[in-house]
Amino acid sequence: MPTGTTIVAISTAPGNAPRAMIRISGPEAQAFARDHLQIQPQKRGGYASRMRLGDAGSFPVSALFYPGPNSYSGEDTIEIILPGGSHLVGRVLAQLLQDERVRLAEPGEFSARAYMNGRLGLSEAEGIALRISALHSSALRAADQLLDGRYGQQCRAWVDEITTLLALVEAGVDFSDQDDVVPIASVDLRTRLEQLREQLIEQVGGASGDRVVRDAPSVVLIGRPNAGKSALFNALLGTTRAVVSDRAGTTRDALVEPLDLSQDVPGAGAVELVDLAGLGDRAIDAIDEQAQQRARGFIDEADAVLWCDPSGRFDERLFETRDGVPMVRVRTKSDLPAQSPIDSSGVSVCAFDASTLGVLRRAIADATSRASGSGVGVFVPRHRRALNMAIESIDRAMQSIDTRTRSLQHPELIALGLRESLDALGELVGEVSPDDVIGRVFATFCVGK
Repeated sequence: MPTGTTIVAISTAPGNAPRAMIRISGPEAQAFARDHLQIQPQKRGGYASRMRLGDAGSFPVSALFYPGPNSYSGEDTIEIILPGGSHLVGRVLAQLLQDERVRLAEPGEFSARAYMNGRLGLSEAEGIALRISALHSSALRAADQLLDGRYGQQCRAWVDEITTLLALVEAGVDFSDQDDVVPIASVDLRTRLEQLREQLIEQVGGASGDRVVRDAPSVVLIGRPNAGKSALFNALLGTTRAVVSDRAGTTRDALVEPLDLSQDVPGAGAVELVDLAGLGDRAIDAIDEQAQQRARGFIDEADAVLWCDPSGRFDERLFETRDGVPMVRVRTKSDLPAQSPIDSSGVSVCAFDASTLGVLRRAIADATSRASGSGVGVFVPRHRRALNMAIESIDRAMQSIDTRTRSLQHPELIALGLRESLDALGELVGEVSPDDVIGRVFATFCVGK
């Protein structure tokens, strides 16, 4: 994003409202207010003014002046409060953009400038985006952790621990010719790395043991044979990926495809959508039995479950999931008369009616967000990727530790793994933030934020 220019954008939601706000930030903000609002803002505060709109006359506005560097963006900022009719607001913005001193702000540019001017950390900026797009209280709590710095403090604590361990390992390299000098014993190093690894895994989403930690949450479609799972799978993806047939048992192998939710839920990432074989009371043959066993394995690893039934009847005895795994009940054939009332928490869709799928995508985003427990990594895909990279690097370091000896046998390999984990976590604390990473963060914002 280019800096040093003055930017302007509408900062309130589109549509008609009692009031709207247009934000201006940059070195020309004061001069802009003088020329367009006939005010001379010097001190922080509010100013009453009138704005002329071409030949249509003038109307009253309020202007709030925030001098830099003590403003949200760290620059001189003017916020114009005006009547919220969408046509009027659009005309005012168009008139302001005729001034060559300003340009339309890019998505998230006000917050990007706050970051570049030291007013926001990168995680705090992501907290703002998360709060805007939050669909439920757990997402709001995660946003609060990002905004108040608790998450950043936790990340810095991990960085400090890895830095300390790396220093001890590298000290061992320096004294490798002295057998009596062991900065850290192999057993102690492994114990501390195991504790750190468990904390990182819990932050990603509460996984433990041998459970796989993925970059994208896994969402599985379950139901009896011929419940409309494959048709719904294709409809959500927008392409024919699974074979659909009136014959029950068509799906045998699990199909896994990425599903991007950001179009319906701003700020959401992708999930792994999994179409599974139908689960019946008993398998019809040996192949069907293997397919059902494989399906139950995917269910055990799922972050969220879509329970599909064409009529909205859900037999609690048929499926068991891990405690705490969110489940969305989906009536898959809403175009047909329901044989019984659908649960109020369920969703009714028709695979052949795209207008019904947006509600389901939002329900999927809500379910996968709730699946994270107390961690916030699942809410921000960039955090999940960084944490997973750190976990993988720590795993590689631990593989090089031989606890049968007190001294470290492969300190160079251990140090390499620790440095890689530091690089991954550095993105979260803002110490390692390539331009493309920063660009991706603020591109998720709407214009005017």
